[in-house]
Amino acid sequence: MQDRQSATVGSINAATLTRSDRLDEQQCSAYFLLSSKALANRSNAQVGLMEDTLCGARFDEGARVKELVNQIRARRDQSITGSGHSLAMTAATAGMSPLALRSHRQGGLEGIRRLRLLDDSLGNDSALQRLLAELAILHQKISDGSDFQAAVIADPDHLIAAETEARKALIAIPKQQITEPFSADPVREMRRECWVANTQVNFCAKAYATVPSGHPDAPALTVLAAFLRNGFLHRAIREQGGAYGGGASQDGNIGAFRFFSYRDPRLEGTLGDFDQSIRWLLETKHEPAALEEAILGVVGSMDKPGSPAGEAKKHFHETLFNRTVEDRATFRAGIIGTTLDDLRRVTETYLADSDAASIAVITNAKLASDNKNLLNDLGLARCELL
Repeated sequence: MQDRQSATVGSINAATLTRSDRLDEQQCSAYFLLSSKALANRSNAQVGLMEDTLCGARFDEGARVKELVNQIRARRDQSITGSGHSLAMTAATAGMSPLALRSHRQGGLEGIRRLRLLDDSLGNDSALQRLLAELAILHQKISDGSDFQAAVIADPDHLIAAETEARKALIAIPKQQITEPFSADPVREMRRECWVANTQVNFCAKAYATVPSGHPDAPALTVLAAFLRNGFLHRAIREQGGAYGGGASQDGNIGAFRFFSYRDPRLEGTLGDFDQSIRWLLETKHEPAALEEAILGVVGSMDKPGSPAGEAKKHFHETLFNRTVEDRATFRAGIIGTTLDDLRRVTETYLADSDAASIAVITNAKLASDNKNLLNDLGLARCELL
């Protein structure tokens, strides 16, 4: 199969796409995505490979599956120090929405903990056979789905041929009615955790419940994150605090505003800087130029061009989740129209109550012991990931 992939495609990938509703972060939907890219004269073989991969996967080679789980575990363990700030933010926001909780349980720190338990259990043959059976059932649910959709991207001279091959493949796949579409229970709760891991540095995150991407306040919150990063957080956390990085972001997909630090020698000082940045925003007179800089930075990241194929795929994915060009234009206009008064208003509305914020830190056993009183005062539950 690897030889066939090398001869046919430049890459082939499988992933899940999950998004919340634009107006309600508690409502969400998901898709399983199979994608590949290949030279134009390989479209026939490319589609055949994708069809065989989707429909013909086997789950009877226990030793190979066990090896793959072990490899995934090794990569995820290594990601703790490389992506600790993202993992800390995922832990801090796990109570904000169903998708946030699922992200923490599957791709976050809780996911790493569960993956370790799974890997350790596969030394038992019955546990391995149970996993193989679960994978086969899951694969059957996906490959027998009735609502396949396809996006074909090619140059004008080869588009019709590639589309024809894709349509043939879709028709040939056996289908049955899906009776249990993806759903998740609503969740909106504060979480405070200290994850003790094998790391020499700290990663801190603090999160506030805000609004989804379609809410009128979402653009101002997005600009606020850039404004706090440029005007306060970078200086306080990196230049003065000694961390490799720090900042803030608004995630409309889960309805949360997150502060973070990356490879940080501090805990208490950084958490204090998060709170101090809010006071700085509310109590300091700010220049219009600083706001303009923040807006230009956000707009620049939104307007950053991608490849023609990348832009087409992005549009297809947005369409799956009912995100329209008009929605993106409205959001962009909201970004450009943000004022300093808007920043103060959304800060007072969503970030004023520090006691209601969720917190997650990743540290090592010694630093957790040295800061035991702080962690207890903040109400951070200890979670082991050594």
